[in-house]
Amino acid sequence: MKIFFKIINIILLVIIIFLVGFLVGKKYDFALDSNKDIISLQYSDNEHKIRRLVSLIDNEYVSDVNSDSLVDDAINYMVGKLDPHSTYINKASVEKAEEELKGEFVGIGVQFRVVNDTVIVERTIPGTPNYDQLQFGDQLISANNQSLIGVDNATIGKILKGKRGTDVSISILRDKNPMTINLKRTIVPIATVTGKHMLTKDLGYIKLTRFSENSAKEVNEALDYLLSKGMKKLVFDLRGNPGGLMHIAEEIADEFLTKDELIVYTQDKQKRKKYIYGTNKGLFEKGKIYVLMDENSASSSEIVAGALQDYGRGIIVGRRSFGKGLVQREINLGDGTKVRLTVANYFTPSGRSIQKPFDKKTAKYSDDLYKRLKSGELYSKDSIKINKKLEFTAPSGKKVYGGGGIIPDEFVALDTKSVANWLYYNQDSNYFNDFLFKKIYSIHDFFMFHNEKAYLKYFSAGMYRNEFLGVLGIPTNEFDSVYSTTVDNYMKAVIAEDLYGSRAFYEVWLPEDEMIKRIFELEKNVK
Repeated sequence: MKIFFKIINIILLVIIIFLVGFLVGKKYDFALDSNKDIISLQYSDNEHKIRRLVSLIDNEYVSDVNSDSLVDDAINYMVGKLDPHSTYINKASVEKAEEELKGEFVGIGVQFRVVNDTVIVERTIPGTPNYDQLQFGDQLISANNQSLIGVDNATIGKILKGKRGTDVSISILRDKNPMTINLKRTIVPIATVTGKHMLTKDLGYIKLTRFSENSAKEVNEALDYLLSKGMKKLVFDLRGNPGGLMHIAEEIADEFLTKDELIVYTQDKQKRKKYIYGTNKGLFEKGKIYVLMDENSASSSEIVAGALQDYGRGIIVGRRSFGKGLVQREINLGDGTKVRLTVANYFTPSGRSIQKPFDKKTAKYSDDLYKRLKSGELYSKDSIKINKKLEFTAPSGKKVYGGGGIIPDEFVALDTKSVANWLYYNQDSNYFNDFLFKKIYSIHDFFMFHNEKAYLKYFSAGMYRNEFLGVLGIPTNEFDSVYSTTVDNYMKAVIAEDLYGSRAFYEVWLPEDEMIKRIFELEKNVK
């Protein structure tokens, strides 16, 4: 009974403290982060000054002013002065940001393309209740009597999305026949594992595009699938992966590291350190791993790659990674807005920070890629600047370096003369891809387009080559036929993505990929 009254007294005391705090100017408060953890706040005189200023503008300024917009601008400015990765998320951007981190949204689960103001279905997302309700080539006319003709992509998305469990009536044309299909809005997963197949009889491949809430589960399922196919070695593709949730990176790294191996540690403002270790739950703790990285692989990608490199578990193939060694915490500001605030630095098991330098006065280093291009670093490993003062000895005994990204073990230059790279990275690729989509849409009832296995095994895009070269601006009489296979494979891969998704694209295209070719060379030399 004494314990019960003691608890009641504590609760009453806490309530009194909060009430007193509110009455004396709300000097004390709390906020919630994305994990619903409480963060205690204590307001300063500066906070009261800002509150008074906003109140004066609202009530005394001679003209009507949108003070919400002023506050947004002020917060943006303040946060922008901290570091390059602390960011303010306004109300309009919160939904998109949450979708990226959660790896899902509420909608009907359809991938579409707009051609001549008409919405045309490419495919429906596997695993959703509406799968197979719509077909490749269906024209979407309206949704709940709202026209979809001549509407931009963002508006189409808003019309099709909505509250989970609500119905949407879709009017379509299927082979010129009008139809109405009733669909239910549901949770639609945004796949982050977009590539998953066997490159050879024992070499598997996984492509991870970002680290969202579902990514660890997706990687685990992909590993399980590839192991069932006989995988002994793995290519883990983190190229272009900007990062995401840190705890997901820790879970994924744990798939490859053994129990009690250090994955990463962080250090906050008070110099407190937090260590994350591997467990015995990993599915692939022994097999050989190649990790693909480039200049756009950042944050959580670097946590995973750094741990695998430090323990000698992974061979890093590609180019020096982005260099982001800061940890953000997403915090609700109470009005539907959020801030991602840098709260710690992280370090790989060797103790290195891979954060590249930045000017704290301007908090800008967006021109880093240009500097890398100008220095020749993307074309030659010898041009990578190494800070000898930041040399560390990894647990594997290997010498590694901090201060600017993960330096690859096997460098692969950005080959500007490669036809494959020119096609893949071309800024006009959307124009090329629209041409290919229109070609297959014109014969969308072709049987191979409705049978993935038959398509991947037998389809040849060579019949479109001359027209495609015209789109590329290359006269057929000047085209070197030695590149025919590469061009045909690019077209086939793009069409495969339209029909079956990114996984099919990579299955077709990767034999043309420069880094995959390097791995095949390394494998050949080992044998």
